[in-house]
Amino acid sequence: MTTIHDVLPSFIDRSQTETVLYRVAVSALTWQADAEPGYSLEDEQRWCLAPLRGVDPGLPLRVLVVDTILDPSRNRAQLVQALVALSDG
Repeated sequence: MTTIHDVLPSFIDRSQTETVLYRVAVSALTWQADAEPGYSLEDEQRWCLAPLRGVDPGLPLRVLVVDTILDPSRNRAQLVQALVALSDG
């Protein structure tokens, strides 16, 4: 029987999941749109997802990271679920 782990070998481990969640939390707490000219949500998103080291999280996860930075209360559960789906356990 083929499992999802056999089909998609690019899973992330728990430490990567925790680091992404930590970075999103820091970004959500500190993000101010007009704080630094030239600094963007895309920069925050890249920083948050950097621990995935070559695993393409896909557009939905990238959007969810930005949404969670902007509105953590509304999006954090979805973000956790998405990261768990990418993790190996």
